[in-house]
Amino acid sequence: MTNRLDSLLRQLREQDLDRDLSAVELGVYRHIALERSARASMVPARLVAVGIALILGTGVGGLTAASTVDAPRTSIFAAADALAPSTLLDGPR
Repeated sequence: MTNRLDSLLRQLREQDLDRDLSAVELGVYRHIALERSARASMVPARLVAVGIALILGTGVGGLTAASTVDAPRTSIFAAADALAPSTLLDGPR
């Protein structure tokens, strides 16, 4: 198999190129520069989005925390108060 692979590689080396590859590197660098400039132009929008998310998050979190502080505290037995043995033994009223 390696002999066949070697012969195929030799045939490929002897063939002419079907296109000019001299501008490939320049095209790659141009594409990278365009991508970087596109990302750089999005920085202000990203900062605004992060700022809005922080403001909304702290506002909603603060309101939620304030509403839980004002709520009356409940006992862990509050739901079962009507089923307490002392109320069941007393009889119907």
